[in-house]
Amino acid sequence: MYLNIKVAVTIKTGSVFCPQFWNSNATLTVLIMNSRKRESLLITLPAWASSLLTAILSLFLVFIYAGIGFSIGKLLGFSTQELESNSSYGNFAAHLLTGITVAVVCYYICKAHPKSIWYSPIICNAITLLAGLGNYFIEGNSFVVFIVPFGIGWILSVITSWRGAIIGRRNQAA
Repeated sequence: MYLNIKVAVTIKTGSVFCPQFWNSNATLTVLIMNSRKRESLLITLPAWASSLLTAILSLFLVFIYAGIGFSIGKLLGFSTQELESNSSYGNFAAHLLTGITVAVVCYYICKAHPKSIWYSPIICNAITLLAGLGNYFIEGNSFVVFIVPFGIGWILSVITSWRGAIIGRRNQAA
């Protein structure tokens, strides 16, 4: 959809923008496309649904990041036995990257829905906590491999959610 808007333009005759043959009080017709912006899924969904979707996706992110780390190790020439013996480093990195990703999503959720700061970080990190505990109990990795990146991710989620809520309140007030 196009809108026809008439704009009165007053430009000094002889300037770079106005050649000599133009009338100094020209009327322009400007075509402007529909100004409706395409909003992201995080903004259109309610905050609880975005948080729950983030929690479910974070379960898969841990495995995706761990798989990427394993693939990079294979590309660098490490044997499978070496990679499996050092899997705790890969798990640490996977949980840390997942925590950082969840923190970024928490920022955008709380920026779009500032009142969700009270529950968004909890819901977003719930399944990551369960995946990490399952990894700890099933594989028997060190508890530090799980608790340190999860703690970092949790703290980042709370900080970024708080910051997003402040910016979201400011944007809604304007």
